[in-house]
Amino acid sequence: FWFCWLPESAMLLLPGASAVGMPRRWPIGALSIFVALLHPTPTRSQFGGGGGGYNPPAPICPAFKCPSGEKAVGKVDHKIWSYGCKDSGMNVFNAGSFDPNNPMGGMQQKSVDKCCVERDLCKQTCGMTSKMCHDNFQKCSTKICKGDQNCQLQAMMSEMMSEPYDDVDKDKKYDPEATKCRVFNKGQADSCMCVPKDDFKGSVESKLKSFYSKFNSEKLDSSGEIKDVDEVWKKWKGKEADMFLALATKYKAKAVEIRQKPKPPPYEPPPKGKAKAKAKEEAAEEDGSSEAEEASSAGAEAKDQGGDSEEKAFEKRRAELEKKKKQAKQDEDYDKAGDFKEELDALTKSEVERLKKLKSTAVEEEKYVEAKRIKQRLNALGEL
Repeated sequence: FWFCWLPESAMLLLPGASAVGMPRRWPIGALSIFVALLHPTPTRSQFGGGGGGYNPPAPICPAFKCPSGEKAVGKVDHKIWSYGCKDSGMNVFNAGSFDPNNPMGGMQQKSVDKCCVERDLCKQTCGMTSKMCHDNFQKCSTKICKGDQNCQLQAMMSEMMSEPYDDVDKDKKYDPEATKCRVFNKGQADSCMCVPKDDFKGSVESKLKSFYSKFNSEKLDSSGEIKDVDEVWKKWKGKEADMFLALATKYKAKAVEIRQKPKPPPYEPPPKGKAKAKAKEEAAEEDGSSEAEEASSAGAEAKDQGGDSEEKAFEKRRAELEKKKKQAKQDEDYDKAGDFKEELDALTKSEVERLKKLKSTAVEEEKYVEAKRIKQRLNALGEL
């Protein structure tokens, strides 16, 4: 038997639970014993021994984007922080190697906390890629664990448990791809700002001066300027993100704020009225009887008529922007194509918010046929 000991703050992630009215994150109390696997061979294969450890594919997240004519640079006043992962491990107890004279001797001793801090540091360094942060973490944890199963399990659990609990949108459908990039995207958004391309060099130097003034003032001359700034640019030009990552990693004891992760709130069922309305809506959507057929017919009719006036205006504007974006790509004017894409995204986001409000009103008024039609419209826009 293989038993897993989980910390008090551990949460069990159930991706499909929200679809059946259950919370997606479940607390597992202090020192809960979890029977992980009945056969040790698969475990050794997945987490070490014969299989080489846990190595999931790197998430490919979009880079922080600036408008045409501007470049991203790190914010001077951004404070890098991390929860670390000292309490996010999962200890495995192997009955085959149990020593009655030292019952806890087989439990995990190594820690990948250093790797977790450096991973968070990477995600909050403007200009780094999600793949680079992932690969750095894998190299770090592999070096520390050296095939140790408990250590590898801690590394596996750390990504899931490194996120703040209160960042989860409980009403939004679980999207595994979006979840992979959520922390990275937030880190980049918090740490990056856009400046005109002509101001990029000066902004980088301002951030570097600010960093040295806080953590190594010997790198500055008597007037507060960077010593040997030409040598800095000679070495790091085009690799500014790597430079700031290297510096923050070197001085992480002072540069990174370690925060105490708040415990997850206890699960609370939705209010009875809201639950009842949601149940009615779902019943109307799942019903294969005449009401569902009527909703389908109404949806088709609304589509033929082009929907309400705001839907017509949205479709017209979207078609215009799609045409302009396509033409810009053909002209190889990718900056302009990017601008049109951003305008399209903003337009779609605005329409989605409008439709969500209409759908909520329809549900409250028990107009389930209309709610069904609006949901079909949201589905067509890529929002569930």
